[in-house]
Amino acid sequence: MSKPWYKQVWPWILISLPVFSVLKAVHTVYIMNQQSPDLVIDDYYAEGKAINQNLSRYREAAARNLHGSILLAGNKAIITFTANNILDKNISLDFVHTTIAAKDFKVVAERSGEAMYVAELPSALSGKWNLVVHDSGSQWKLRANLSLPATAAIPLTY
Repeated sequence: MSKPWYKQVWPWILISLPVFSVLKAVHTVYIMNQQSPDLVIDDYYAEGKAINQNLSRYREAAARNLHGSILLAGNKAIITFTANNILDKNISLDFVHTTIAAKDFKVVAERSGEAMYVAELPSALSGKWNLVVHDSGSQWKLRANLSLPATAAIPLTY
């Protein structure tokens, strides 16, 4: 006489495959809920209106003929403007990581000479970053895409 089906090995092996798949799917859903992506925007309409406002600040920088570059050396950021423009005593630097919002930070650069600003960063940076440079009143903005570490100065654009 043969054994009943639940005492044999093959039915349990066949049953374990879909059970394992279901457990793995539940685990994947749990991981997705714990780590939501930072690149997804909830309100596209509001974001589009904000982009139009931001473009006016870049146009203001172009109207003021602002040209500059940034050099990152260790944990120092040195911003140099080419033309002798009337600029504030301090400017703000917004470092935005391309994929991880938790790494974003802002620093204030102080004037150090005629057209040079120096800021101290929390640490030496590496990887891809977006930089936005603006005055304290947010009347103008310049930007740069950074691939760090960089050995040469990176131009700031409109």
